Amino acid sequence: MTGKVFVTDGRSLAALAIVRSLGRKGLEIHCGEDFRQNLTFYSKYAKKKIKYSPPKKQPEIFIKDMLSSAIKTNYDLIIPVRDDTTLLLSKHKDEFEEYTQLFLADYETIKMLMDKGETIRLARKYKIATPETYFPEDTAPNRIKKEVNYPVLIRPRISSGARGIIYVESIEGFEKAYSAVCNEYGVPIIQEYVSHKGGHYSIGALFDENSRPIAVHVYRELKQYPINGGPAVTAISVKKEKWVEDMLDMLQKIHWIGPAHMDVLHDPNSGTYKLLEVNPRFWMSLNLSICSGLDFPYFLYKMAMAETIGEMSEFKIGMKYRWVLPNEILWLTQTPDKIRGLKEFLNFWEEDTCYGVLSLEDPSPAIGVLLQSAAFLLDAEKRSSIFKRGWHDEPKEK
Repeated sequence: MTGKVFVTDGRSLAALAIVRSLGRKGLEIHCGEDFRQNLTFYSKYAKKKIKYSPPKKQPEIFIKDMLSSAIKTNYDLIIPVRDDTTLLLSKHKDEFEEYTQLFLADYETIKMLMDKGETIRLARKYKIATPETYFPEDTAPNRIKKEVNYPVLIRPRISSGARGIIYVESIEGFEKAYSAVCNEYGVPIIQEYVSHKGGHYSIGALFDENSRPIAVHVYRELKQYPINGGPAVTAISVKKEKWVEDMLDMLQKIHWIGPAHMDVLHDPNSGTYKLLEVNPRFWMSLNLSICSGLDFPYFLYKMAMAETIGEMSEFKIGMKYRWVLPNEILWLTQTPDKIRGLKEFLNFWEEDTCYGVLSLEDPSPAIGVLLQSAAFLLDAEKRSSIFKRGWHDEPKEK
């Protein structure tokens, strides 16, 4: 063991949480990203910053560079964070085996879970409740639009941050919305709209090589940005109940290993917990899990080093989380109740609260957020990815 770990995707809050977690344990952390002005590069725990080729645009060069770095540096472990790097590294996992550890599920399983349609089919197979879902390959869109109960969501099969979802209120808007999603993302799924009033929940879990969930964290998302759907801006740890075990059982049955995040809505009409999607990677609110007592990145490192890990069943219920920079500020611009929102925003004295970026012990990533935000606004492609988050109303006639 060299005590060196490589963490990809320095732009991500999850990457920052991983770097801080493992750095505090005395490991030497190297962090990578395809642009330099990212928040995690500013952490004092990122001992080496590596700019690599864009994994989405230049996947072959990215893998070549990563393999070269693994051979040269002899990392104990490489941890991919976002979808593109996770899928690519899992596809080429065999090429890395001689030089480092990649504690990942197999490529085909990860690819399946990244497809929201395939995830819903899998959930149905194992009797897990989901929103009512229609597949255009099974039923013609013209028939679907007549059969569904409105409102519905037309959802891309592969996207993140609720990007590309269109909310359709009536049959009149269906065809135009369906075409818009198809043109940009390919054939979508059509899903009943489930109100968030019943509660939006997340399950963060880590599975060992025998597909045993060794650590499970449950939290309720209180605010999201965009306000109609996106990553958690504020959240709180809640009790793990029976429905959580039912959801995790599905992942055990497909022999999952490594981290996974499950997105769940509590349907206020039926009283049922309904699975929306599974993200086969670490989650954005990872620091809430760590501060609640479940140090997922360190558990992952220990398992990769072949250390025996017992089941971690306890975590602090009631621990709160805030993603102040920039998303809570952006949320404040969208909430209709500005006065209440501002009062909540200015409350920095509440006990048992942790933050996605802000840290007195490691303050510089706050500067990194500002520089990363500026870099995104100046780059057309990155700017577009920000403003496509959250679902949108049906397109209007011009």
